[in-house]
Amino acid sequence: MIPGLSLLSIVPAALLPLLLLLPQILLSPCRAHSRWKCPPPRSPSTGIKTGPCGSETNDFSLFPNDNGDELITEIYPGPLRVIFEESIHHTGAPFRISLSGDGTDDLDASCVLLDHIPHNDCCRPSLYDESTYTPYVITINIPNVNCERCSLQLANPMTDKIGGDGSPTGIGCTDPFGTCFSVYHSCTRPFRIVGNGEAVSRSDYQCERLPGNWPEVWEGDNGVGVDASVPGLYRRESSIWSVVDFTLTAVPGDYAKDAGGICGDEGLKQQYTQSTTLSSNIETTTTVTKASITSTAATISTEESTTTTLVNESTTTTTTSNQSATVTSISGNSITTSTLLPNPTLSQPTPSLDQNSNPIIGQTTMQSSACQYCSCWTCITFALTIFTSMMYLQMYI
Repeated sequence: MIPGLSLLSIVPAALLPLLLLLPQILLSPCRAHSRWKCPPPRSPSTGIKTGPCGSETNDFSLFPNDNGDELITEIYPGPLRVIFEESIHHTGAPFRISLSGDGTDDLDASCVLLDHIPHNDCCRPSLYDESTYTPYVITINIPNVNCERCSLQLANPMTDKIGGDGSPTGIGCTDPFGTCFSVYHSCTRPFRIVGNGEAVSRSDYQCERLPGNWPEVWEGDNGVGVDASVPGLYRRESSIWSVVDFTLTAVPGDYAKDAGGICGDEGLKQQYTQSTTLSSNIETTTTVTKASITSTAATISTEESTTTTLVNESTTTTTTSNQSATVTSISGNSITTSTLLPNPTLSQPTPSLDQNSNPIIGQTTMQSSACQYCSCWTCITFALTIFTSMMYLQMYI
């Protein structure tokens, strides 16, 4: 190394923070992909690679509400609308939904409810902007069982990483316990299934065959049909999802209909009731009224209303708009304004459309994150190259 020279002397000081953060910037998107939206997930992470639930596997603890009470959601046998979302685009990477055992995430106790759910190739979500995440809305069937603490398990094999094996003529890869070397996972918070008079306990329930009316061929590379008839054997599998209500278009209507429940229109609408307590003896409760939810809460429209209350020479004005409630408190010379945001709901991505208003596969108007058009291994290689170059300069300059 040349005497008197160091890395600090040849790299401008203003660039050092960027160089130090560069590996984190490049690598962080590679840790994120998909998760449950509704029912809510145990972990907010979209990058769980240890199945079926990452560090929360077999953790069926209840989540306390705002009052500290540990409550559990009850669902019933039959159709249940569910929602999951993708934070990083992976062309043709399909999904699988399973029902856990009672109080256990052991895969041997799980039952696959729906397999080969095709990928939506229309959009390029940005990891750093949750409003761009691609939502998937689908209705599954809950078996007639009694289960005190069950959970839904989501698996997302990265078939875009297996090269020619993922083509329509390729051998594919298998999951779980198989050859799909990169799979992302998410599990819902525990819920109780309340069966009817003919229900059996979850532990006594024998997994049924997958639905017979689910398609067995999806769109593969270059629009060529790809076989999706074998459970647990995956290739690149895609199809068209609605840009209006985010449901799958090429399936029987039962899979797209609003089956109600916690993730149906009415269930999501309840998330838009906001309340807050202000000081100085002012209590304001803001409720979004006349809410009309179209296409699974994709669009929320309300009437704007303004209420002014005078209490102890203080004026409070509450304005409710379509996405938030703004509370302005005026007391003497003090003016306080706060905005109440509703609970996170589905946000609508904006794919590119052709002249017939049909989505163009693989195109979108949304901004992409640093890692979206390259594989994670490319990002890792790039980061290691920069690191090696820096060490080389330190040693020989």
